[in-house]
Amino acid sequence: MIGRRELLLGLPLLAAAGGAIALKPRKQLDLLGDHKLEDMVPTEIDGWYVTPSNAVILPQATAGSLADQLYNQTVSRLYLSKSDLPVMLVIAYGNTQSDQLQLHRPEVCYTAFGFEISRSEKVELPLQGGAVLPARELVASTNDRVEPILYWTRIGDYLPASGNEQRYLKLKTEMGGYVADGVLVRISTVAKPGPETFRSLQKFAASMLHATRPAGLPALVGRPLAAQIRGAAT
Repeated sequence: MIGRRELLLGLPLLAAAGGAIALKPRKQLDLLGDHKLEDMVPTEIDGWYVTPSNAVILPQATAGSLADQLYNQTVSRLYLSKSDLPVMLVIAYGNTQSDQLQLHRPEVCYTAFGFEISRSEKVELPLQGGAVLPARELVASTNDRVEPILYWTRIGDYLPASGNEQRYLKLKTEMGGYVADGVLVRISTVAKPGPETFRSLQKFAASMLHATRPAGLPALVGRPLAAQIRGAAT
């Protein structure tokens, strides 16, 4: 027979176990589905066109590496333009965001490649129809290369603008019963940092989202913002 003392000691453990079960995600949120990122984003965007290049900095996704486990699909392209700055685009998609597998923000990735981050600022990227995309601007530099960067991340339908916010929103989706997918969209160039440079990156970002196929847009910005962008385009 269980005594009163054992019962009192056991109740907190049972409550904790019950809470853990209740918080365990039971559904998968996958906004990309069977679509391929390569097919969703055009190779020609508002005067920019793709050209082969190996200048883009990427996570080292060798077999069995963390990047290989984290990202199911990646897109890496260099876009040239006759009237605008060249732009490097990286899109990295992972269908599971967990404590072990979370998107690597560029501040971490570039530092690992020996870059120094001299600026990190939250911005709001204006889109069609009054839509606004929370994003971040960075300046990453080495002795022989300066790279202004515009990027954003998506966790489920959320768009976290910092690492702390990303961790909080991942937990929020888990508490809602979901294991969320996620994406990193990074747009950069090699040029002197300044307002004109970042305006060019923002112009490309807005043009890319406008040109992305409707089926792929939720994977890049989440369903609510994708619906707002599509509504403005009709």
